[in-house]
Amino acid sequence: MRAWLLLFALLPALAAAGKPPAGKFSNSECVGCHAQRDAALIAAWRASSHARTAPKADCIACHGNSHAGSNARARHDEVCIDCHEKLNRAVVHSYTTSKHAVIVKLQGNAWDWSQPLARGNYRAPGCAYCHLHGAEHDTRLSTTPWDPFQTSVASAQETTLSRRQSVCGDCHAPRYVAEQTGTGERMQKIARMKLREARAAMTDYQGVLSADDRRTIETLFAGMQEHGRNVRLGVGHQSPDYQWWHGQPALDGDLLRIKGVIAERERRVLVERARSAANGGAKPGQP
Repeated sequence: MRAWLLLFALLPALAAAGKPPAGKFSNSECVGCHAQRDAALIAAWRASSHARTAPKADCIACHGNSHAGSNARARHDEVCIDCHEKLNRAVVHSYTTSKHAVIVKLQGNAWDWSQPLARGNYRAPGCAYCHLHGAEHDTRLSTTPWDPFQTSVASAQETTLSRRQSVCGDCHAPRYVAEQTGTGERMQKIARMKLREARAAMTDYQGVLSADDRRTIETLFAGMQEHGRNVRLGVGHQSPDYQWWHGQPALDGDLLRIKGVIAERERRVLVERARSAANGGAKPGQP
């Protein structure tokens, strides 16, 4: 026990001398040492969704519990996917169906993963290259939550968008990055337009719809919000499958179904009114 306490006390001194200590460490030992070496890095991690939400992705979860190959380990897609696939499969699937992920999968075993996550050091970007670019540990800087009705602060979205463009610029020409960014923003704008149209229809005809109609439409609208998020994931991960098959056409289908439920209810109301008028105003079933 005394040996471990002595080692823990010596960790900052050894690290400062450029000699990472050997052995296995707990997350608290990692944080205690690195907080003295790079306080900003630890502060960024503590502010990130990895540290603030459960399950927590701590130092050990990503880097392992020893210094040997710890940076390279954290840069492999498998480390991220093992956790995120359990949380939300669409997030992972939208990436793994992208051209970037396919290249990483086919060629990644031949790469030097000890290279920093910057300057286009990799043939294609994996999860860590984009979301932890330049060793940035605050993952909030690379993404914002899907906001279908744009109620979040615009400045936060602009900051994230600017950072994403900078990361893409490591490998792609500025004009190409600008074109792809503009296309992605337009695709999300169209997705939001469809969601607003559906919400407006639900509101306008709320008094006409039956309880069963409302339940059906609410289910369809919940699906539309997922499809809208798929569009955003497809744009962010450059996945055509999520931009289209799981995104825009799925939005169109549910929007048409919502309108179909409303149209059928309107038709039935008109039929009942016509019958009532033909019967001299009597309610259905009365002579």
